[in-house]
Amino acid sequence: MNNLSGQSVLITGASSGFGEAIAWQFAQVGAHVALVARREEKLRALADRIEPLGGRALVCPCDVGDEAQVRASVEKTFTELGPIDVLVNNAGMNVSNRSIADTTTADWRQVLDVNLISAYLFTNLILPRMKARGVGTIINVASRAANYPSLLAGVAYSSAKMGMQALNQITNQEGNPHGVRACVINPGVAATPILDRRPSPPPQEARKLMMQAEDIAATVLYAASLSPRANADRIDLYPTNTEVS
Repeated sequence: MNNLSGQSVLITGASSGFGEAIAWQFAQVGAHVALVARREEKLRALADRIEPLGGRALVCPCDVGDEAQVRASVEKTFTELGPIDVLVNNAGMNVSNRSIADTTTADWRQVLDVNLISAYLFTNLILPRMKARGVGTIINVASRAANYPSLLAGVAYSSAKMGMQALNQITNQEGNPHGVRACVINPGVAATPILDRRPSPPPQEARKLMMQAEDIAATVLYAASLSPRANADRIDLYPTNTEVS
């Protein structure tokens, strides 16, 4: 297995939901984490929880839809934590307007900027340095919508997540010959704040039956913990209870 203690891990969308749980689980196994998201106060609260575990938690306030801020976050991480061993492209959002008819151009661009273009930007900046070192893991948190686009997920969100799956494939084609691997994780419905953006958010009782953020975080940790000789190219992770959606 790949010993993650002392490794540097950059996580986007780290202020809540999957990202917060992912950062916490990496920190628990001794990794140093760069926390990337817009809400600085949330990141600092998470860093305060992590640092007593003994690792470093670097707070990187960043709008992942802004290329200059993305570049600044990556350079800050390299400067303060050293080479990035694991990149987790987790940042994601959705809008309430989900049909083609109702989705505005602004909606479309916002969803693609956060969900897909940010993943490309971080990969573009970090992959070449991983290749130069001959090692590295990139994990792309996509969605069941990457396999099964739907009106429930929305046209913009489904398109972005399908794009992430393509990005993952190309990353492996480019990175594998140099010891770099990429894994796309496609979670089904999970109880995170993004559900509140649905036109009809599910009730709390239904959310208790869904996967939780720590389930996805454990899967990300598993993919990163595999021996560098092995790569889980794609993991589809759906709720055991098939009635929740």
